Amino acid sequence: MATVPDKLADKLAFFEQHLPIWAADPASIGLTAAQVATLTSLVVSARSTFDFAGTQRAASRAATNDQTIAFADMTNLGGDLIKTIRAFAETNDDPNVYSAAQIPPPAPPSPPGPPALPTGLKAKFMTPFGIRLEWKGSISQGTYFAIFRQQSGETTFTNIQTTRDKFYEDLSLTGGIDAVSYYIAAFRDGEQVNSTTLQLQFGPGGMTAMTLAA
Repeated sequence: MATVPDKLADKLAFFEQHLPIWAADPASIGLTAAQVATLTSLVVSARSTFDFAGTQRAASRAATNDQTIAFADMTNLGGDLIKTIRAFAETNDDPNVYSAAQIPPPAPPSPPGPPALPTGLKAKFMTPFGIRLEWKGSISQGTYFAIFRQQSGETTFTNIQTTRDKFYEDLSLTGGIDAVSYYIAAFRDGEQVNSTTLQLQFGPGGMTAMTLAA
C-alpha cells in the first residue's frame, strides 16, 4: 500500500497533515529545515491550484446549466413561433408566408405504405351453426379489414363483410356444408395484404381447423 494516497484531495491532505510534524524537528527525522520549507511552499501552491480548479469546475457546471436553460427557452419559444407562422400561412392559403419568414413549407405527407399483415387467424364454433373469427392486426391510418369466405362447393372466395374490428361472427353459413375457408385482408389507400387461409372441416367428431398458405 502506497504511503502517499493517489487521489489529489487525499494527497494534499496527507502533506498538509505531515508538514507541522516534520517542521517541528526536521533533524530528528533526517530532514533539513530548508527541505521542509521548500515542501511547505509547494504544498501551499498545490492547495491554491486545487481550490482554484474546484471553483472553476463549479463555475463551469453553473455556466453549462445556464446555457442549457437558455437554449431550451429559445428553442421552445422559437418553435412555437414557427408553428404560428405555419398556421397563418395555412389559414390564409398563402405560400408566400414561408418565403417571407425564410422557413421551408411543410413537406407533403408521404404515402403510409401497405397496411400491417393480419396474423393469428383462429375460429370458434358457435351454436347452433356459426363461426366466430378472431385475428391480430392494426387499424392505423385508416386501415380496415375484409373477411373473405369460401364454402365447400364454391370455386372462389367472396367478401362477406368489412370491419375495423378484429373479430367477426359468421352466422350466414349454408346448411349441410362439410368445410369452409376464410382469410382476412387488410386494406389502406388501395393497398391490400392477406392473412393465411384458415380451412375448417365439419364432421362427426366436430370442427377441425387447418392453416393454409396465403
